[in-house]
Amino acid sequence: MSPDSKPARWKVVLGYAAFAVVAFILCLLFTFPYDAVRSRVVTEAAGQGLAVRIGSLRPGLYGITAHDVRLSKPPAPLSPDTVASLARGESTVLGAAELGEALVFDSVAMRPTLFPPGLAVNASAMGGSLFLSVGGLSDLAVRLEARGLKANGGNLPAYTGLDMEGNVSGNLALNMPGSVFKIASADWSAATGTLTLDTKGLLIKSGKVAIPISPGSPAMPMDAPRIELGELNGDIQFDKGLGTVKTLTLKSDDLDGSGTGTVKLGKRPEYSELALDVRLKFDPDFQKRLGPLSIALNFLPTDRENPQYRGGKLTGMLSSVRFQPKR
Repeated sequence: MSPDSKPARWKVVLGYAAFAVVAFILCLLFTFPYDAVRSRVVTEAAGQGLAVRIGSLRPGLYGITAHDVRLSKPPAPLSPDTVASLARGESTVLGAAELGEALVFDSVAMRPTLFPPGLAVNASAMGGSLFLSVGGLSDLAVRLEARGLKANGGNLPAYTGLDMEGNVSGNLALNMPGSVFKIASADWSAATGTLTLDTKGLLIKSGKVAIPISPGSPAMPMDAPRIELGELNGDIQFDKGLGTVKTLTLKSDDLDGSGTGTVKLGKRPEYSELALDVRLKFDPDFQKRLGPLSIALNFLPTDRENPQYRGGKLTGMLSSVRFQPKR
């Protein structure tokens, strides 16, 4: 072969480089330990009292991508055999009775981060997107951003028991004692940061709700009336686990309200305690539309500052919120 017919040196280098990249990707596709990733995710979630079911795992543009992910809160702690079954991907024999009603995520992309060391997650669900980052060595930073979630998106109506419309967005940014290597031991009760919530056009069309008929009586399940919630905006500032409500407003044609008070974070989020005073004004046409259910509103005392409003309290834990008349 004459020197003139030899390929240029840069072409040879480029060809070997392309071959190396393709070989690496194929090796990653066939040898990546997807089962180990599934097992780690399921085990860590079980340590937080959650059940995770993953349909499939494969590589993606933003790291490892999981499809058909189901996240639920089991009514009872999972047994070791159940956790092992979920870690192996054997979720077809388990349903809502054992694992609880699940939130479904179309896709979840996970990748490690270096600064700080941790994990970043991008999820597509409920007609919108979620971004979560968890990282840190001596201090654990948790960031969660929800963008454009649809109240009727995915299986959210089945999860909440309510047929709703509207958009929900929000941000959570907390720093707390802990480490990314020991997430289960993170102390939420000492967290500092902010929580903001923003909803647009929120409307309850139908469903089931639990409403107390009289003070001190157990809540009775009833058909939910049509309620226009409209815009709900909230801003809570946390300092060493104690959250103070800076802003909490509700505005629609049916309701006008505001809230003040505190949220005390527990070592786990579901154990957080509410102590919120709320003021609500009900549109007369809305009260007529409630029919017999409007009787419950008469047990709410009028607000001392503005008699057009009635006062109530939100108490209990996030896992079992109670609404009662303000005393």
